[in-house]
Amino acid sequence: MVEDEHAVRSFVLSLLTREGYSVITAVDGIDALEKAGRYDGAIDLLLSDVEMPRMTGVELATQFFQIRPATRILLMSGMPSGLLVLNEGWQFLPKPFMADILRMKIRHILKKTPESPGGHGI
Repeated sequence: MVEDEHAVRSFVLSLLTREGYSVITAVDGIDALEKAGRYDGAIDLLLSDVEMPRMTGVELATQFFQIRPATRILLMSGMPSGLLVLNEGWQFLPKPFMADILRMKIRHILKKTPESPGGHGI
């Protein structure tokens, strides 16, 4: 999960860990790519903000998908989705969002992903 705003990152991390997901957090795209490069397990979902310093969420998702093509992509932003060019299969979640909306969106995306032995990683 990649989010540069501490409060949002903490909220989403807390929500997802309560749901039983294993979560790797990053503060921006560079941090996310470095952590993904060091992580040996499957990463089922990349949940990323779009507007971040050093690298946009779209740039991150493009690079991430090249190194981990099985990973699902969910981008979140306060900007209208019509302003984004999303690759086929990528999902979008407008900010602000309610916790239940995020839960449902992630469940929907991950049910399309085969269950990994250790559960879902985000």
